[in-house]
Amino acid sequence: MRLLTAVILGAALCAPSPALAAQAAAPVRPGGGASRGADAREVHGAAVPTAGGAAIHLDADYPGGNIRVLRREGGTYTLAPDLRDTEGWWFHFNVRLRAPAGLPVTLVFAEKNPLGVRGPAMSTDRGRTWRWLGKAAVRSFAAGGTPCWSFQGSVPPGAAEARFAFAPAYLESHLREWLERHRTNAMLQVAELCRSRKQRPVELLRAGCLEPQKARGVVVLTARHHACESMASYVLEGLLDAVLADDGLGRRWRERWQVLALPFADKDGVEEGDQGKNRAPHDHNRDYSNRPLYPEIAAWMKLGASVGPRVVFSLDLHCPHIRGPWNDRVYIVGSPALAAADREKAFARALERVRRGPIPFRAADGYLPAGVAWNKPGNDAAGRSNGAWARGTFPGARFAGAMEIAYADALGVEVNAHSARAFGRDLAEAILEHVEEAPASSSANPVGPASGLTIPVNPAAPTTP
Repeated sequence: MRLLTAVILGAALCAPSPALAAQAAAPVRPGGGASRGADAREVHGAAVPTAGGAAIHLDADYPGGNIRVLRREGGTYTLAPDLRDTEGWWFHFNVRLRAPAGLPVTLVFAEKNPLGVRGPAMSTDRGRTWRWLGKAAVRSFAAGGTPCWSFQGSVPPGAAEARFAFAPAYLESHLREWLERHRTNAMLQVAELCRSRKQRPVELLRAGCLEPQKARGVVVLTARHHACESMASYVLEGLLDAVLADDGLGRRWRERWQVLALPFADKDGVEEGDQGKNRAPHDHNRDYSNRPLYPEIAAWMKLGASVGPRVVFSLDLHCPHIRGPWNDRVYIVGSPALAAADREKAFARALERVRRGPIPFRAADGYLPAGVAWNKPGNDAAGRSNGAWARGTFPGARFAGAMEIAYADALGVEVNAHSARAFGRDLAEAILEHVEEAPASSSANPVGPASGLTIPVNPAAPTTP
């Protein structure tokens, strides 16, 4: 969340340009163009009266908010993602519209397109639930030779606001809602791993077989090393739902395996709406060094070292780029080490066998080998990743690596909260099949407080939610 002032900087920004507004709202016409206007100074949030006296207000002053309002021309706003400390361009945005019900407002992005393959996501319940507006909602055009993309938004009757984002948000409020649903489940515990740089509590979840002497081993799960990668959180939620479910799959987990999960590896970035990717001087997924910058990573590394011999599986959940090859599916990021790559491919085959949910996964094209596309040696120049650290810290693990979850579309199937949670259940079944194919770690070191592992409890989050 970043506070935005309700001031328009420069009177020229208020000068209407009917051509731009008409072009942004109109259907796409090949060869069309519009005058862009000379002044592109930034508007840091504005409450702007309409002709009837009612106000239109665009801002990002809420958890997860992210937008730069560059220009207003009547009911048309030119926007851009707020990059903050990201090096280079990234595409995450999350903007709130407050306006009279049904009044259309046109939102335009120029030069670079942050609207994904299913258009923007929209929420009308203050960011709790989301839906995709669809590819057809997006209009493309050129303004003064500059490529632009736009969509129309409005606040529906009965709603106080509408939010529009690159992808459905998942924040601490979503995790708290999930914890409340499982409040009486004794097989789930939540503690405070550490405090973030800005003193936010960083949640640590323990689920499944919580008896130290009974658990065969530990499965460690992480998400949100890059703050904007929200669909990974819905997958993690679905996986944990499966671990806690009152069915055969859940009972197998709770009888045999303990889960340690870090839902928000970049807690400040998630709550403040940062991109998180390529953060300067390096992001959280390049912080696995001898002297980590971020408290979350330092604490997670310490915890990992304490349970290392017992870990049988380590999975770091991510989301890929906005569109293009390899960004249209779920895939496993391959390791350069041949033995690790063989284990990763075996897990891919297990996932393909057990998958029942709507999101497809095929081992043949759901595994990105080392040396292919972006997965090349220079990719870790900024620092060691979670996957590389896990492969060294958990030598007995049957899998230690990363998986990318497409933001909006996986081989033609919509990715949303429901389908992502269903894929999480598929992952839960595949992990069991994979780790139970071979004997678990023979280490006698138990997991949990009885082993000498101290997990400080967050007073705001009871040990048994």
